[in-house]
Amino acid sequence: MANNFVDHKDRWLLIANGDFEYPILFIKSWLPFNAWYCNNYPHHKNKDRPILEEMKSDNNLFKTRIIALLQNSDQDSTIFQSNLVKLHNYLESYKVPNAIENISFKSLNYRVNPKTSFVKAHRNHNYKVEIITPTPPNNYRIRIDILNAGGSNIFLYNHTKYDKTHLTSDVNFMALSQQKKDVILEGFEAINPKLKESLIVDRKNESLNTISQVLFKNDTLLLSNAIIEILYNIRCILFHGEIQPSKDNLKIYEPAFYMLKQLIKSLD
Repeated sequence: MANNFVDHKDRWLLIANGDFEYPILFIKSWLPFNAWYCNNYPHHKNKDRPILEEMKSDNNLFKTRIIALLQNSDQDSTIFQSNLVKLHNYLESYKVPNAIENISFKSLNYRVNPKTSFVKAHRNHNYKVEIITPTPPNNYRIRIDILNAGGSNIFLYNHTKYDKTHLTSDVNFMALSQQKKDVILEGFEAINPKLKESLIVDRKNESLNTISQVLFKNDTLLLSNAIIEILYNIRCILFHGEIQPSKDNLKIYEPAFYMLKQLIKSLD
């Protein structure tokens, strides 16, 4: 496969020669973490993504340590929370790997969307957009219905996977009014299995977990999963040379390193 980031090579040589400290330290910290999770999840045969997904769902030492550091107020927890805030602020300031597809706690796919069905009544029509239990996994069956006031089905769409391009190219979908298309697309996005969610809350009436004036969702389980996903994402853009290696961009690896360093201590 061609390397689309070969233009970064001179900057990466500077990193390799020690001009940037924290990306190297982050890599060195990831290596024992990698060894730990490959050893603890051997059935995934050293495949990072399946291992990380299982780590988010089970009760392992790494995740439970994150939760403890988020919930407590001792010195270690305060340091961890401070670095979490710093990482969030750096990610928002520098937009890595790029401004269009940036890694952010405000827009992150860190879990399978729990919403699998969308129902809406609109102008004498009932709309239903749903994901039917996938068989095999990740081969989603999508069904969309529009029923008129008499209960007759005036639109039916079935497909074996979640694919917006396939939907919008469907002849029967294209024949619908724009109003009906808009409702269907609203529902289609609502059940997106890879929906990006925000862990940062702006509204004051929600349950909040305020860490150094940053309003995180008050759900340490979800936040722990998001932290695992963020750390893995910034690991990938570093290992693959995807991040533009500027002095500002690489600042994200300072708090990430200190967070990961604290966490791997719990694996001894």
